[in-house]
Amino acid sequence: MRVGRALPLAAAGVVALALALTGCTGTGSHADAPSPTQTAWTEAPTDSPAPTPGATAFVSSGTAAQNQPVFDAAIRKVLAKNAEADGNAVVAALKAAGFPMNATQVSQSTTSANLKPGSIMVGVKVGDSCLVGQWGAAVDGYQSTVAPVLGSGGCLIGGIPVVG
Repeated sequence: MRVGRALPLAAAGVVALALALTGCTGTGSHADAPSPTQTAWTEAPTDSPAPTPGATAFVSSGTAAQNQPVFDAAIRKVLAKNAEADGNAVVAALKAAGFPMNATQVSQSTTSANLKPGSIMVGVKVGDSCLVGQWGAAVDGYQSTVAPVLGSGGCLIGGIPVVG
């Protein structure tokens, strides 16, 4: 009947851990503590021009978040014509919309076995952030996000830099 003895010991361990973690919060008054400041999610600076709704061209002085509607529109236009478009077609659309090619990376459009991957990704570095788009059957359509630049300075791990 070791199981019967192990259960109360495990429960006692969980309670002890919970009490120890509760002790980490301190017993002092929180009335004097400064209120937290919001750092991760801030509004874009108002002095940077933002693309207007329906804008079709990249704004080089804008942020990644401000250019995301243009990024999404360019990619969605390609995917509306061909839901299985490869990376080259999407890169061409981003180039036509004015995104800098020297800041663009794309994942492979075929696997090493010459098969279609479950999804394809494209990333464009805009300032200190990246616009990252992904589409394909494995991700149920198209999705995009604004992400931090990787330690490598790029936007995609293993992404192929776009030339010209």
